Amino acid sequence: MPDAAAPQQPVSLTVEQAFHQAIAHHQAGELQDAERLYLAVIQAHPNHPDANHNLGVLAGQVGQYAAGLPYLKTALTLNPAQGQYALSYAEALLETGQIKDALDIVGAAMERGFDTPAAQVLRKKIEAAATGDQSADSLDRIDKSAQSHAQADRALPSESLKTALTHTGEKKSRPAKRKSIRKASPFHKSWPQAELNRLVAMFHAGRHVELESQTRMMVEQCPDFGFAWKLLWASLQAQGRDGLPAKQKAAQLLPDDADAHFNLANAQRDLGQLDAAVASYRRALKNMPRFAVVHSNLGATLRELGRLDDAVASCRRAIEIDPRLAEAHSNLGNALKNLGQLDNAEVSYRKALEFKPDYVEAHSNLGDVRNALGHIDDAVSSFRRALALKPVLAEAQNNLGNALKDLGQLNAAAACYRRALAIKPDYTEAHSNLIFMLDLAAWVDLATLQQERRLWDSIHAAPLAVFQRAHANRPDPARRLRIGYVSADFRAHSAAAAFGAMLLQFDPAAFDVVAYSNNATEDALTHLFQQRVTLWRKVVGRNDEAVAELIRQDEIDILVDLSGHSAGNRLLVFARKPAPIQITAWGYASSTGMRAMDVFFADPIVVPPDEKHFYAEEVRYLPSAIMHCSSREFPAVNSLPALSANRITFGSFNRLTKISNDAYQVWAQILLAVPGSRMVLKTGELNDAGIQAHVLQYFTRAGVDPARITLLGKTSWIDHVAAFGLVDIGLDPFPQGGGVTAMEGLMMGVPVVTRRWPTIPGRASASILTAVGLTDWIAESSEEYVAIAVRKAQDLPALALLREQLRNIFTSSINGDPQAYVNAVEKEYRQLWREWCARRFIPIDA
Repeated sequence: MPDAAAPQQPVSLTVEQAFHQAIAHHQAGELQDAERLYLAVIQAHPNHPDANHNLGVLAGQVGQYAAGLPYLKTALTLNPAQGQYALSYAEALLETGQIKDALDIVGAAMERGFDTPAAQVLRKKIEAAATGDQSADSLDRIDKSAQSHAQADRALPSESLKTALTHTGEKKSRPAKRKSIRKASPFHKSWPQAELNRLVAMFHAGRHVELESQTRMMVEQCPDFGFAWKLLWASLQAQGRDGLPAKQKAAQLLPDDADAHFNLANAQRDLGQLDAAVASYRRALKNMPRFAVVHSNLGATLRELGRLDDAVASCRRAIEIDPRLAEAHSNLGNALKNLGQLDNAEVSYRKALEFKPDYVEAHSNLGDVRNALGHIDDAVSSFRRALALKPVLAEAQNNLGNALKDLGQLNAAAACYRRALAIKPDYTEAHSNLIFMLDLAAWVDLATLQQERRLWDSIHAAPLAVFQRAHANRPDPARRLRIGYVSADFRAHSAAAAFGAMLLQFDPAAFDVVAYSNNATEDALTHLFQQRVTLWRKVVGRNDEAVAELIRQDEIDILVDLSGHSAGNRLLVFARKPAPIQITAWGYASSTGMRAMDVFFADPIVVPPDEKHFYAEEVRYLPSAIMHCSSREFPAVNSLPALSANRITFGSFNRLTKISNDAYQVWAQILLAVPGSRMVLKTGELNDAGIQAHVLQYFTRAGVDPARITLLGKTSWIDHVAAFGLVDIGLDPFPQGGGVTAMEGLMMGVPVVTRRWPTIPGRASASILTAVGLTDWIAESSEEYVAIAVRKAQDLPALALLREQLRNIFTSSINGDPQAYVNAVEKEYRQLWREWCARRFIPIDA
C-alpha cells in the first residue's frame, strides 16, 4: 500500500458511484484501480465503512497486512455489527503477529452470533498460532476444513447489506423460534442465496424504492420473519425515511439479536426517545455484554438524560473492553464536562484524538473545555482544527463563535453563528447565541435586536403553534396558583441571584412552585431550591414536547422562563404554550421575541413606556426589573481603601465579553485624569496569560503604565466578592452593563459609574442605581461617564461615608429586599391570573 495522499475523486462520480466502480475493479483483479477509487471514497467520506474494509482487504491481498490494519480497524469501529469486518481484521492481526488481539476479535464476533464456518476456521488458525502448532499436518487439516465450507462467508469486497443478510442475529435465534418461522413461511425456507445477491445488487445500485417493495412483499408473506424486517428498514433508511417501525418489529422478532436492538436504540436516541433508547441498548448488551460501542452509546444517552455517574460508568466499561475506541473516550469527556470535571474531560478528549487524530467532534469538544477553563486561544485553535477537517460542522462553527465572542471579536463571532445557521437553518442554539452576542454589540440598536428575536420566533418557535392545545386550568381568580419556573441555572450562578427568591421566599398559602431544571450539574444551592419548592422536575435530556406535556400534566397556571436566549434555554417548550400564562423575566430578561410568550417583566428604566411597541410580549412593570438574593453571607465591608493607600482604585469584575473597545478607552481616560489611580479587573478569563496580555494592550496603547493595572482570575465566590475590598469606585462596562455584578459591588460598599445605553442590557445598572437613589452615578454619554468618575474620585470623605452606608441603602431598596420583591411579583401574578379568568368567562343569556 503506497503512503501517498489519496487522489481527488473524479468530479464526474458521486461517492457511491466511485465505490461501486472500486468493487468492480476489485472483483476483476484490477487492484491498483480499485485502490485508487477506495482512497478517493475515503477522502470524501472518511467514515465509509465498506470502503475502509475493502481497502484493508486489498492490502492483505498484496501482502501488506500492516498497512491495511488501520482501515480494517476503522471499518469495525464504524460498524461492529458486521461480522465480516471482524474476520478480516482478525486475519490481518494474525498475519502481523498480533495473535491475542486476533483471538479476542474473532471470539467477540462469534459470541454475538457470527459463528460461521469461516469464523470457526479462522479461530482454529489463530489458536494453532497461539499454541505454536504450525505443523504441516495441522495446517493441512485446517485448510481442508476451510475448503469444505461455503466460501461465500469470505466474499472478496464486502458490501454492508450483503454482510448483514449473510451474517445476522437470525442465525442466533432459538431453534424453536427458527422452526416456527420456517413452518409459517415456505418462502423463508426456500429463499436462495442468489435472491440475496440480487437484493444486495439492488441496494448498491440505488434501487431503494424497488428494494422496499420487495421487502414489503416479504414481510406480508412472512410477518414473523425478523430478518425481512431488517431488510425493510435498511431500504427505508437508504431513502432517508422513517424506518423506526421496521426496526421495532425486527427487534421484537429477534430478541437475541444484539444488532437489531442496537440499531433500534440508535434510532430512538435520534428521535429524542432517550428512555426507550436506554432500554434497547441494555437489551443489546444482554445478548452481547462485550459490545463496546453499545456501552459507549449508552453512556452518551445517559449523559443526555442527566444520569452522569451512570454515563461515566458505561463509557469506562466501553474503554475497558476496547481501550482504543475513540468515541468512548469522547463520550466520557462529555459526561465529565457536565460533571464539572473539566481537567479530566480534557484528558479524555485528548485520548480520543490520540486514537483518532481526525476525530472532528473530539476537536470541537476539546475546544469547549479549553474555553471553559479560560484558555480561549487554545479553544479557538481546536475549533479551527475541527473546521479544517469538516467545514460544514455547524456545532464547531457555533462553538468557535462562542470563543471569539469571549475574546471580544464580535464581528467574527457573528459570522461564525451565521455560517452555522447557513449549514443548519434549524439550529436554534446558534441563533440564540447570535442574539445573545448582538446584545453585546455597540453598533446594534434596539429595533434591530428585537427584529432578530422576531426572526428567531418565526423560524423556530411559531411553526410549533400546531402543538398548542386548549388549557383545562380551572378559571377561579382566587384559588391557589401553580407557578412553574424553567431554567438551566438552578445552581451557584449569577442568574440565580436574580431570581432565587422566587423559589425560596414564595407564599406557600397562595402558590405552589414547580421548578423545571435543565442542567445536570447540581450544588448546594440546587439542593436548597429542591428543599424549598413544591415539586422539582429534572428535564435535562427530555425533548421539548415531552417537557411541555409534563407541564400540562402538572397543571401549571403561570410558566416563567428564566433563561431568555442564554445557554440552556428551553424556549421551544414555551412555543408549545403548555401553560395559560407565560412570562419571561430575570435570568436573562431582554425579551424573547416570541408570540407564545405573553408577558415580559421589566421596569420603566430598562423599557421606557414609549419603547413598549418594540416587544413581542406585553411589557408589565415591576418596581424594579431585577433583584438580588443570595443564600450565602457576604463578608463585612471594609473601610475605603483610598484612605490608607492614598490613591483611588477603580474596578470592574465583569466578563471581558461585556467590555467594548470604547469602554477600555474611557477607563484609560479616567486613569490618566486621576493621578496615581489604579484599576483592578477580575474575571475567570484572566486566568489565561495570553488574554491578560491582550487586555493590558488596551491600556498601554492609551498611555497607561501597565503597572497601574491589576488582573485577577477566577476564585471562589467568597473570595470574589471579598476582592471588592480592593476597590473604591466600580466602573460599569458598556454597551452591556454589570447587573448582578453591580449589585454585589453595592453590597460590598462599592458604588458604580454606569453609562445608560439604549438597550435593555445597557440599562440594567441604571435601573439598579435608580432604585437605590444613586442617579448621580448614571451617565448619558462617555464624556459624562469620565466626568462623574473623576469628580467622585476627588471627594474621598463622601466616598468613605457612602461606603459605610451603602449596604444598608441597598438592602432597604426593592433590589436588595427579596421578600418585598417577591410580594410585588406575586401580586402581579394574581392580577394576570384574574385577567385570564375574566377572558375565559362567557356570559350566558337568561
